[in-house]
Amino acid sequence: MKERWRQALDLLSERVLATRAAVGEAWPFHADPATGAWVTTADGDWCAGHWIEALRIVGERSGDRALLAEARRRTYEIRPKLERDNMFRSPIFYYSAARLAATEKNRAMQGLALAAARAMRSMAMRVNGAMPIGSEVQVKSTDLASRSIVAVDAVHAALLLDWWAFKETGDPTFRVGAERQLEATARDFIRADGSTVEFIEYQPESGAVLRRFTLLGAGEDSCWSRGQAWAIGGYLRAYEATREPRWLDLAERLLDYWWAHTGEDRIPAWDFADTDPGAPRDSSASAILAESLARLAVIADLPAAAQPVLARLSPLLDGLAARLTPERADDRRPRGMLLDGCFNRPAGVADRHELIWGDCYLLFALHCLDRKGLPC
Repeated sequence: MKERWRQALDLLSERVLATRAAVGEAWPFHADPATGAWVTTADGDWCAGHWIEALRIVGERSGDRALLAEARRRTYEIRPKLERDNMFRSPIFYYSAARLAATEKNRAMQGLALAAARAMRSMAMRVNGAMPIGSEVQVKSTDLASRSIVAVDAVHAALLLDWWAFKETGDPTFRVGAERQLEATARDFIRADGSTVEFIEYQPESGAVLRRFTLLGAGEDSCWSRGQAWAIGGYLRAYEATREPRWLDLAERLLDYWWAHTGEDRIPAWDFADTDPGAPRDSSASAILAESLARLAVIADLPAAAQPVLARLSPLLDGLAARLTPERADDRRPRGMLLDGCFNRPAGVADRHELIWGDCYLLFALHCLDRKGLPC
């Protein structure tokens, strides 16, 4: 691993420790780019699992068992989220219970993760297999909820537990279910130019598309960059799990769009349609993509067809490492902040900030490269 990336991993680990000291029992969400002060939530919102996994990773790297104990405790604390009809149950319990089950051979955590996987699988729309956002979806600053609206995020976030549970149990229900979501996304969300739609509302009985729209993007016909990252990451994860070339081909097509619409640092504008040089960027979108590429990069037997995709990882990580504090010798902000994240530009919420999921996805990517693999 490049020395610059190793330094970035150390900085991110340092930031996790400083954040833990600052927020106490609360959950970090986004931080002021000038001071590093966190806005927190009471229950972790949609990214509770990300914070738990960050604590686990830093505990693993440092040997601090108190961090591992806190990761377990917080996972039990978020147990009520299992009952919410919410697409984000998948990343919440994948990055907490499933990872702890894999690293600690913890049967209770395995049971919790499997319960979440089955609850997630029950959400799929019968008509097309797509995973709706849910009637109780939880994302701070938004109030959209439905059993007939599907987000592009679902092709990654909603399927994480499927891939884990299929490997864990061998039950084909999880793989078949995941593939139905992948196929629905390929058919309905991907445009001819390789860009993606953010949301689709379906007619529940027929599966007809009622409308395509955006909530976090610049317009109905634009391409929200974090959504594009979710889509690329979803197809990369599917290829990792199945080695089916069609999923790699789709990931590469979407990634080609990304590459054509970003500069040398590969940090996109918050929406690819916003070409104003002063527009907010979204480093968290690049971090999401980096994690999925890093997972593939440590697999020894990938075919030559995957190499053009893997070649994109190094420029991404270089661009992200350049956005970590300190940016200069006299930078007095907390060390290890990933700057230039954009949460919700249309609502004006944390659109030029440090985002906890951006920090975490970059941490996950670099930790994966450092240890040459992840537990699940």
